[in-house]
Amino acid sequence: MRVIGRRGWWRAGVSACLAVLATLACGGTSDEPQPAAGFSMLSGQTVLVLPVQYVRQVPGGWPGGASKADDAARQSDVEMAFALSEHGGRATWITSEQLVATLNRRPSITVDPYALSAGEAREKGAKLRDVRDPLYGEIRVLAALFDSRYTLLPLEIVYLEADEERSAGLGLRTFLLDARRGDVLWYGIVPEDSGQPPASAGALATLAQRFAAFVSP
Repeated sequence: MRVIGRRGWWRAGVSACLAVLATLACGGTSDEPQPAAGFSMLSGQTVLVLPVQYVRQVPGGWPGGASKADDAARQSDVEMAFALSEHGGRATWITSEQLVATLNRRPSITVDPYALSAGEAREKGAKLRDVRDPLYGEIRVLAALFDSRYTLLPLEIVYLEADEERSAGLGLRTFLLDARRGDVLWYGIVPEDSGQPPASAGALATLAQRFAAFVSP
C-alpha cells in the first residue's frame, strides 16, 4: 500500500501507517485496502475519476455479464459515477462522462482517457512510487482541465479468490495520484465482497458502491 508521496509531504499519513499497520511495511506489496484515513484529504477538493483502463475475464465470462472487456469497463464507469453521486461525501467528483464531454469541446487535446499509457502502473502495482511520462503528462493535462490536484485511477477490474476474510468476487485495482507532482498517494484493491457471481448483472454495481464508500472523505 502506498500512502505517501515521494517528497514525504503527507507526514500524518506516515504516522497513521505505522500505527495502524504495524504488521505491514509502508510501501509494501500488499494489495489489500486498509482503513484509508488519508482519503480525508479529498474533502472539499475537485477529484478527477478516470475511466477504468483494463478488465480481466472472470469465472462465467466478463464482469457484470458484459459481452466484452470494453463494455464491462464502460459499464463500470457509469456505475461508479452513480455511486459517487449518492455516497460521494464532501468531494466534487469529475466523472469520465464529464471528462469526455469537456474533451469533446477541446479538440486540440488528443489524450484518449480510455486508453492511457498505464502499462507500467499495471505491471508494478504497489511498487510504483511515481507516475512517469507518458502517463504523467496525460493525467496532468486531463486534471488541469478542472484544476484538479487529486486523481483517482481505477486501473483494472480483477477476480479475487476467496480467503479467510472475504468471499470470491470482483476487485478494483486503484491508484490515488497527485496529478501535479506525479506522486502515488495510495494503491490497493477494493473488493466487491458480496458473494454474488462476478459475471452476474449486479456485480459491477456492487463493486462501484464499495469503491465510492471507500474513497469518499
